[in-house]
Order: sequence, then structure tokens, then C-alpha cells
Amino acid sequence: MFVADSRFKKGLLTLLCLPVLTTYAQYNTLNEWYLGPSAGASLSSITLVPKLVDKLFTVGKTGGLTLRYISENHFGLQTELNVVQSGWEEDEQGLGQTASYKRRLNLLDMPFMLHAYTGNKAFRSFLNLGARFNYLLSENETIEPGTTHLIQHGKAVEKPFQYGVVGGGGVEVHLKRLVIGLDGRYTYYVSNLFSDAVGDDFNTSNLQLITLNAYVLFRVR
Repeated sequence: MFVADSRFKKGLLTLLCLPVLTTYAQYNTLNEWYLGPSAGASLSSITLVPKLVDKLFTVGKTGGLTLRYISENHFGLQTELNVVQSGWEEDEQGLGQTASYKRRLNLLDMPFMLHAYTGNKAFRSFLNLGARFNYLLSENETIEPGTTHLIQHGKAVEKPFQYGVVGGGGVEVHLKRLVIGLDGRYTYYVSNLFSDAVGDDFNTSNLQLITLNAYVLFRVR
């Protein structure tokens, strides 16, 4: 069962990467390169099976550098190098108000996405779709006094490399060689933070991540 589930996840990730890979093989009619910084906020949580306690979303920060290549009208590729704050909070009392436990994960983030846009020279809307890869840089946890000790408390992340599928959209304004934009994304990670072999503590321990970013790109070529 776990082997089949793992194969399904890898197959899904490969399928979503195909549009990005096949774009390289197409005949390029444009040759536009953009580079610039981005910054924003993240909202994340985790799915744990067995559940044990209600999970809350935690707010963090994100920022990094974006590289975009437009190969033809309405289509291009985009990759980034970011640092993302992720993690989750727990509500022991089930009231949806107070976090008794917090886990912060600081991730080195690199998405690879197909960039599809529409609009005119001054204003565009767009969609991004692709794969996202993360590596855990550091983690820390906060436990309020009197909190019931659960399996995940004090348990270090066992799989620092994470991967998933990412999709989202946004709008941007083009001012000659300058681009100012805003985009939102949702990422579903198909990998688990903790070991998921038969007999391990958790069958599922995957993150969900929502990000909202503002960015500035400069046309460099």
C-alpha cells in the first residue's frame, strides 16, 4: 500500500513537470530574461495521520530572487531561490483560538514553473504551474507550559528534502524594462516530514503552504 502510494506521488510530480520540460524543446520566438527580488508572507500547516490534535495555520515570511525566461508569446519559464518560513501550530483544547504548540521550519526553496500570461504590453495576468523543492535549513519549536506531550513534540524532522506541486496566479504591470507584480500560490507537498515506513509513528506528515508575494523584475536582456 505504501509503495503504491509513493509511486503515485512520484508519477503525479513527474506529470506536472512535463509542461516545463517540453517547453525547452519548442522553437523559441522570443528571448526575454527578467531578474529581481521578491518578498511576502506565508501561511502553512501540516496533515498528520494519526491526527492526535487539531492543527492551526501559522504565519511566516518569505523572500528571495526570481529568474524568468520568456521564450514565446504568452509562455515562458520561471525559477526562484527563496527562503520560506513554514510550519504549523496546534490547538490542544480544540477551541481554534490558542496555540499550545508551535513548530517553525526555515526552508531553502526552489520552484520550477511554467509561466503563462495574457494581456497587453502594460498590464498582464498570469498563471504559474510546476514543481517545488525545499531543503530544511533549521527548525525550532515552542511548547506552552502544561501542554500534553505528543509524539511530534521534540521529534526532529527526519526527511529534510521536501517536494510538491505548486500553482497560482497574479497580476503585473510592465513599465519599459521594469515589472512590478503580485502573485499568490498554493503548494501541496507529496513528501513527508517524518519517516512513513510500516511501524513508524506517522503514515502521513505533509505540509500545505500558501504564499503571497510582491516582486520587482528587471529585464536584463
